[in-house]
Amino acid sequence: MNESPLPRTQPADVVDDLAPAERRRALLARLQRMSPEERLRAARYEFAPWQRTLWLARYPEEAPLVNGELEWIALRMADLD
Repeated sequence: MNESPLPRTQPADVVDDLAPAERRRALLARLQRMSPEERLRAARYEFAPWQRTLWLARYPEEAPLVNGELEWIALRMADLD
């Protein structure tokens, strides 16, 4: 088995073994260490839905809107034809 020596970097991988309250605390601590740009990038490309929800609850002013709707919701509603 040739496994990569690099650790898995997705946030969910790091906290899977923790209790829900500990997972929230760990994510909140991580969010606090990040810049607004880093939080937005992570919310768009890395976060699981529960992590995005926690980010939105803590930093609502950072959530991008499209036509008054949260970006990730608007993208699912868009007619892409």
